[in-house]
Amino acid sequence: MSKETKRLIIILSIGFFCAVLMVFMSMGLTFFEIMENRMIDFRFSIRDVNYEGLESSDVVIVAIDDQSYSALGLFPWPRTVHAKLVDNLYKAGAKTVLFDIEFTEEKTEDPQQDDIFANSIANAKNVVLSGKMIVQEREGFYLQSLLPPIEKLQEVAPYGIVDTYADADNHIRRYILYRDYEGERYFSIGLAAIINYLGLEGDHTDYFVELGTGDYLLGGQYFINVYDSLPSSFINYYGPAYSFKYISYEQVVDDEGFQLLLEKDVFKDKIVTIGASISELHDNFPTPFFVSGGRILTPGVEIHSNFIQSVLDQNFIATVPDYYVYLITLIFTIALAFIIKRTKPVIGITSAIGMAAVYSIVNVLLFARWQILMNFITPMSGIGLTVIGCIAYQYFSEEREKMRVRSVFKHYLAENVVDSVLEDTDTLRFGGEKKHLTVLFSDIRSFTTYSEKYLPEEVVAILGEYLTEMVDVIQKHEGMLDKFVGDEIMAVFGAPYYMDDHAEKACFTALEMIRKLDELKEKWQEQGREGFNIGIGVNTGDMIVGNLGSTQIFDYTVIGDAVNLGARLEGINKVYQTANNIIISEFTKDELSDKIVTRELDSVRVKGKKKPVAIFELVGEKDVVVYPEEFLGHFSAGLASYKKMEWERAIEEFSKGCKIKEDEVCNMYIKRCRHFKKNPPAEDWDGVFTLKTK
Repeated sequence: MSKETKRLIIILSIGFFCAVLMVFMSMGLTFFEIMENRMIDFRFSIRDVNYEGLESSDVVIVAIDDQSYSALGLFPWPRTVHAKLVDNLYKAGAKTVLFDIEFTEEKTEDPQQDDIFANSIANAKNVVLSGKMIVQEREGFYLQSLLPPIEKLQEVAPYGIVDTYADADNHIRRYILYRDYEGERYFSIGLAAIINYLGLEGDHTDYFVELGTGDYLLGGQYFINVYDSLPSSFINYYGPAYSFKYISYEQVVDDEGFQLLLEKDVFKDKIVTIGASISELHDNFPTPFFVSGGRILTPGVEIHSNFIQSVLDQNFIATVPDYYVYLITLIFTIALAFIIKRTKPVIGITSAIGMAAVYSIVNVLLFARWQILMNFITPMSGIGLTVIGCIAYQYFSEEREKMRVRSVFKHYLAENVVDSVLEDTDTLRFGGEKKHLTVLFSDIRSFTTYSEKYLPEEVVAILGEYLTEMVDVIQKHEGMLDKFVGDEIMAVFGAPYYMDDHAEKACFTALEMIRKLDELKEKWQEQGREGFNIGIGVNTGDMIVGNLGSTQIFDYTVIGDAVNLGARLEGINKVYQTANNIIISEFTKDELSDKIVTRELDSVRVKGKKKPVAIFELVGEKDVVVYPEEFLGHFSAGLASYKKMEWERAIEEFSKGCKIKEDEVCNMYIKRCRHFKKNPPAEDWDGVFTLKTK
């Protein structure tokens, strides 16, 4: 079996493992459950509000709201108030009245209230009450108890249990259909209200029939979709909180307010759900529309109303069986693993993004148009994990190959060139290309004289220590060490890896090289050794970069006029004695941000060139004060006067500058001005200083 075949089998196995892993993780981890629920909420927000269903709704909510609190006082209210509500709703023609209020304790201080309330319910014959089923489940522990309405009320009205189920993120998305307790079946309050609304009587097995699919048929015509084994139904919410029609409880029991409602037939033939919307009663919950609906909690009574309306409209959310989702996940991961193996990683990532995009669109469309809910997170996580796993495998297997190549070539090539070769084998070809780069040259001043004072072994040790520190600085700022020429260093910024701020990186490198040298000089002084100074030149421009040696032996380097100018600038430090001994060209200066401070030195014409170039001293970072502002002002004024051949004025300004801070450049200009006073230049003098040496 070939190496490539083995790698293909391994990478396909990774895809298969990713699919299996995501299936098991999605079934068992709360994190994935929460993420899937978040995506369900997102799909609800995309689908938006079911305005048509709300417009034709058979459900009206009577809310215990702030207005009711203000008029009737704090809850609970006397049951005679509830009796009046039942009487008025009966007069208004309400077909079913659901109380999402628990009457589980008798009024011992005023038992007649219970009698009055029971009489009103018995007269109306349309009331469904609330009982409470308490279920406690822990590991190895299960406790279930029932808390029904008081006996007087049970005798005159059916009741359903209030048993909400919150997902791991505390959102209410499912509606429990019933609970079995001590051999009896207790329907949820919503289902009990529908049974009352449809007038279904007798044994529940006659009108609530379980189908072969696990779903139920109510009254021979109303299908009820079952989502899980609780059993529960996934609530197809019509909208965010307060989407249904709300009427204040106070308005229904107020004679004047009720008369207006009566005239408008607000309750006629409706299912009226009664419950709290006020926050003080803690019966408000987050639902799928919580975020898109302005982060407003939905009253529990509206959750019952959503379920009731969904059953009456036969408006349920269907779910795609999990085994279909698992199969899709497996197909995605295997296909993606194959693509990643056969193509470049970027194509594999693009393919993964494409798969994810297509699946996302289909997933959202299924829900928004056909109300079909399909698991989102498992396939998407499988895609993501496959990309990570397969590319990681590719990377580490290729890295082993690169390490083998590196171990061979590191003895012949600079490390950064080896990295470039490993990333792009095209760089092995002979030849180069034009690029806009920055070059840095540094050289030790009078190193020949310095080396004569020490034994060869000491010179080698000092030079090695110095070059090591300088190379560290260059690489820290992403420069490429081009070569050593004795004690000279040549570095390139922007190759082989291009960056837009190569000029600025080169300048920061030059400044740090000077600081690092100062640290070495202190160390050498403590050791009884002399230090030395260096000069640095930096230039930016177009140059040829690539393998520019011979066809037999490559030399990855840069050549061109811009490179030569950089070398000349390093030598110019001997003429212009600046604070840091760093000179840059106008071309580098033009690409610097305000993070770096410079000082214009002169316009020069280097040997072998006719075109002059402006040169600048690299002073330092913006926050580092090297020259006082007053000094720089006098220097700039002196330089301007010098260029205008105003020698006396220039001498005056440069002299003022020297009084503030002693400066060799100012002294140099004073000498020049005095020379030109005695020997005036030609009338066409352009202020450019011509250098006779390199």
